Amino acid sequence: MVNQMKSIKTQLYKAKKLLRKYKLKHLCVTITTNTSRDGNKVYFAPLRQINDILIFGIIVYSTDQLKKLNKIFNKDIKAIFVDTEKKIPYKIGNKFKKNYIIKNKNLSNEFIEFGNLPTVLKSSIKHIPIFEFKPNDLTVEHTWHMIRDHFKILSKKKIAIFGAGNIGFKLGLKLVESGVNIKLYRRNIEKCMHISNTINLVKPISTLAESGFSESPISACYNTDAIIACANEKSVIKKDYLKSMKPNGLIIDLGKGNLDKQSVSYAKKRGIKILRCDITQTLVNYVSQNFNNHHFRLKKKRFINGVNIVSGGFFGKKDSIIVNNCDDPNQILGVSDGYGNFKKKKSKSDFINIKKLKKHLQI
Repeated sequence: MVNQMKSIKTQLYKAKKLLRKYKLKHLCVTITTNTSRDGNKVYFAPLRQINDILIFGIIVYSTDQLKKLNKIFNKDIKAIFVDTEKKIPYKIGNKFKKNYIIKNKNLSNEFIEFGNLPTVLKSSIKHIPIFEFKPNDLTVEHTWHMIRDHFKILSKKKIAIFGAGNIGFKLGLKLVESGVNIKLYRRNIEKCMHISNTINLVKPISTLAESGFSESPISACYNTDAIIACANEKSVIKKDYLKSMKPNGLIIDLGKGNLDKQSVSYAKKRGIKILRCDITQTLVNYVSQNFNNHHFRLKKKRFINGVNIVSGGFFGKKDSIIVNNCDDPNQILGVSDGYGNFKKKKSKSDFINIKKLKKHLQI
């Protein structure tokens, strides 16, 4: 861990130099964890820039690693975006077990791995804004856009999803809601059946597209337009699976290495397009949007010329005048009824307040 810390400190120093060199204003850090990589080594992602923000990414595999990293975070860092998804396995260390058996009055959470990165971070860092985010949801959103951009129209497409876990389920639901008929496959057939049934239960009632599951990977791919591979294992997609899908189809590898070598060669010969899911740009855009929203948050209510005004996102009191933007209003949208809706009938005092506001704003 000592060498890893030195490496991260060096990378952080480089980031600060780039910040000054290119006159960027903000340095943000993303902290995520990963279930697909087998190892304990902390590593960092390449530096990314968007507008005046430089983003420094760190990947950890335990809350203990994160505790040690906390020491290097200083005032140069303007915001930390931390993975809120519980991917680190829960476990109890040997020291804790010993304490529990012999000295049950001196129990300590120090030896328990809860996998809760935000809690660890917030308990030790008070001077930097911390934002929780969900990388799996970003992956689902990014993959959906990749599929949409490829096919243009999603309705009536058939797609097989390998690895019906957290990402596979969420992506499957999103695709069904978009009019895609999906076929799920995972080795645990009983779980796969329940996941498929859940998608069909929660989809909008008017949605004709549906989810199905298959006990055979080959039948799951039969006559499909695309295969989405999001399993946690390597080489789960075989050449024979591709033979049953439509020619000139699409394969997206979310699991990083889900296709074996023979399937890759076969896809190239048959004109099947293979894409790798890389959410880097989606993450960068997410950080930029949320950081800027935090720093330049618009007012939701204020008084102008004695008139109470409110804008979107605020539950206005009765008789408040609803405008398009509290900071710089140029449209009057209506009058609040105090219950989250517009008044259907305005009172005499409402018309007086609207007139006063229009005169002051000159609209």
